[in-house]
Amino acid sequence: MYSSQIFEAVSRARTENIAAINMLKGECSLDRYAHLMRADADGASEIWTDAFQAALDENRIVRIPAREMPYLIDRPIIVPSHRRIIADGAAIRLADGVDTLMLRNEHTHDGTHRPIDTGDRDVDISICGGTWMDNCTARAGYGRTGKYDAARSFYGVSTLMLFNNVRGLTIEHAAFAHCGAFAVQCGDSENIVFEDITFKDCYADGLHTNGGITNMLIRGVRGQVGDDLVALNMYDWQDSSVNFGPTRNVWCEDLELAADSRYKAIRIEPGMYRYADGSIVDCALNNAMFKNVRGIRTFKLYYQTPAYPIGGEAEWGDVGSADNIYFEDIAIDLQEPIDRLPDYMNSDAVTGAFAGFELNAKIKQLHFKDIRLTVDKQRWPQAYLVCVGPKSCRHNGKEIFDPGLSGEVQRLELEGISVNGQEVHDISQYVREIVFDHLYPEAPSFARGTIHALVCK
Repeated sequence: MYSSQIFEAVSRARTENIAAINMLKGECSLDRYAHLMRADADGASEIWTDAFQAALDENRIVRIPAREMPYLIDRPIIVPSHRRIIADGAAIRLADGVDTLMLRNEHTHDGTHRPIDTGDRDVDISICGGTWMDNCTARAGYGRTGKYDAARSFYGVSTLMLFNNVRGLTIEHAAFAHCGAFAVQCGDSENIVFEDITFKDCYADGLHTNGGITNMLIRGVRGQVGDDLVALNMYDWQDSSVNFGPTRNVWCEDLELAADSRYKAIRIEPGMYRYADGSIVDCALNNAMFKNVRGIRTFKLYYQTPAYPIGGEAEWGDVGSADNIYFEDIAIDLQEPIDRLPDYMNSDAVTGAFAGFELNAKIKQLHFKDIRLTVDKQRWPQAYLVCVGPKSCRHNGKEIFDPGLSGEVQRLELEGISVNGQEVHDISQYVREIVFDHLYPEAPSFARGTIHALVCK
């Protein structure tokens, strides 16, 4: 699929979402339900959970008036189909001590053990405006905040807002602040729009998208996060996903990570996932554009298992596939390795390669256009624009990556590549095919990366 076709697909989805939103009738103000507001246990704060839930249950459009104090929420609020929340100028915050998520759609499903049933899919949900706040001052860790419910009945949910099994989701002109877990987590959905989103002092991923998504527009996303600004994790670890499977037609444009963000990466993770009955799904990414991206040091497009003890066995899995992936108008300042692990910091000749684009998947068509790399090759001789192939680092008694897994790119097209302000005509010194030749005698570690066709325009 050409990049123009990807844009057409997500633009149609956006247009459909807008049309559905504009059809909604019946607006009320949250103030109408102020009689359901109650005091917290100490009598010092107003809790608006019951009022918010009743307003959503009884009205298609709920407007949250701006006021000086945040509206406090003390349990998950359920958003039914055909709902629009307008929160211009308002702040909504989880009450102190609440460790569950704030907002989710009604018919969510856990797809950890088997594909979800989409027969009851929620439709046409919109959130416009507002500052949506957690109660954290640091990343809390999976299972400690952002839980699906008090029992953590969806093990892989760790977020302020969860949306899955939805058709037609729009979140726009909104800010997220002090999120100890992901700000938004979604998967197994269709026609998704995130537009004009700001993160303020967030400590994990901003937008954390998982498998099973078709037609997603992510545009105008900026701010400070503690991990990935945007993550496209079609495959993911079980503590951070309940949706596994292929994703197609994604357009990410105008992304800017704040300079003081701790981890300057965007993760794109295809992989092979095995359900409880033994069936296997290729959590692939097909047809995706990343355009006009600033502040990101490394794009991670590779499968990675959870770390495991040296001499032990990794969790089952394998590299996934990708096709028609585009990167355009991207500036990367590769000041140092994104992962400050010994192999990279010491420029190990075999395992120390790092890059602005780190790949280990079965990729068919990959396109780079107008990529501007800044790198000090004397300080970092193992730094590249692109690395393809296996990764390995043994640290604190564990293997961090998967040294026995190979990857390939069938066709890599490059156009308008510059390094340190100079246009590059010979790209070979900035592209690395990584080869492990039985790196560890006691572990699977014979693997390589291959680019079958490298085309410079």
